[in-house]
Amino acid sequence: MLLVLVVFPARIKPIAPAEMAHDHPDAPKQFGIRISDDTMELVSAIQEFRQRTNQPITLAAIVEDAIQCHYNRLVSEGAIYGEK
Repeated sequence: MLLVLVVFPARIKPIAPAEMAHDHPDAPKQFGIRISDDTMELVSAIQEFRQRTNQPITLAAIVEDAIQCHYNRLVSEGAIYGEK
């Protein structure tokens, strides 16, 4: 049995640029948290960098990385003990 995949290029929609946090005023509300305007500007700057470097730009991805960075800093300062 031969399976053929047919693609119609005329029907492929171009990928729209992802919305940055500053473009979507309801972004913090979607997560049930309040984020100040100053912090949202920081998030937008991080998103723009991550988009240029082909990294995930979701707020969740940024928060996960920020928590990991903060955890690593606390471990390196000896404030908490890392995994053994």
